[in-house]
Amino acid sequence: MKGEFFTGDLFLDLKKQCYKDLGFKRLNFFSLFPAIFAKVSRDAMDKAKKEKIDGNLKGDGMQNGGILIVDAGGKLLLSFKQENPADHLESSEILKAVGIKTEDVPSPTPLANGDEQTSNPTEDGAKGTSVDQPS
Repeated sequence: MKGEFFTGDLFLDLKKQCYKDLGFKRLNFFSLFPAIFAKVSRDAMDKAKKEKIDGNLKGDGMQNGGILIVDAGGKLLLSFKQENPADHLESSEILKAVGIKTEDVPSPTPLANGDEQTSNPTEDGAKGTSVDQPS
């Protein structure tokens, strides 16, 4: 994988069936434009621009996502579904779900080029855990 940010197992669902099975919302032509131009979306785009976070338009822009965190035993630790493209969880909520206290996470360190580097609390490499999906 380019960048090698993740060293665990990676599973692909080319038909995106898991989104349907999990009830993740998919936008359509009529719901896309109000979602993009809603105040929460405009605020998120402004924040990203101010923080110099860019992106691309690759992928399926009509599919809302979310976050599911499941422990090794299959217990659901966190479930979050986007209602609109700008919905997100704060990092602190995700860290709390996996048992990491936010005070245990190092603050970003300025680099010579003005960017910030943050130590990764799992820099030894995460191991992927698969959970059986319904057929």
